[in-house]
Amino acid sequence: MNKPIIGVVGKPSIETDMWHYIEIVDDIRHILIKNNALVIAILPTDQKINFKLDDEADNYNLSKAEKEDLETIINKLDGVVLQGGLVSNKYEEEIAKICIEKDIPILGICSGFNNLIRALGGRIHIDNNMFHNQFGSKLAHKVSVENKSKLFKILKTNQVMVNSIHTYVTTEEEIKEYKIVARCPVDNTVEAVELENKRFVMGIKWHPELMDDMNPIFEEFVKECGKSYEI
Repeated sequence: MNKPIIGVVGKPSIETDMWHYIEIVDDIRHILIKNNALVIAILPTDQKINFKLDDEADNYNLSKAEKEDLETIINKLDGVVLQGGLVSNKYEEEIAKICIEKDIPILGICSGFNNLIRALGGRIHIDNNMFHNQFGSKLAHKVSVENKSKLFKILKTNQVMVNSIHTYVTTEEEIKEYKIVARCPVDNTVEAVELENKRFVMGIKWHPELMDDMNPIFEEFVKECGKSYEI
């Protein structure tokens, strides 16, 4: 049985010393492997070594060669995960655009969700009330899931308790093209989106890799990535 090859997009580390680091969250690597995927890291093709170290939108424009090199890498993969973290850079948006254009399954988590939104011209803003910045793996609030959504079919429920480890949020007015499939009932911010007429394009604001009952999301994602090997 062929296992799908899934790339996890690396992020610059906020730690500073003599070296520069691009990191992968091992919880994501681990859960993908548990669901029968082969996992590799996707490194930026930017011809620079210093990256922006916050989650604000990145104004850097990749060169034609940098974009083409990214596309060469993505073309070799069966799926992509945009991981969460404290920083976001333009290459993550470009990877999202490539996956969407080529209909390669992609899952965006937390800041990965942000970069999916930005890739199609949407906006993210700071949560001034800091309600969602509840660091840790504890369950923080409920999320309402839309009935006619891929997420509902996966989780088989209209309501879930989730962790909440982010400082940036988005609203319906800021989102372009995506279907909103989950919201936080406390402040009505968007918790999950999907792109219709694509194999698997999903952005999730919470961290499912830290929740045992969210494994079905990764299971379904890996399954979709593996369909290219079916006869």
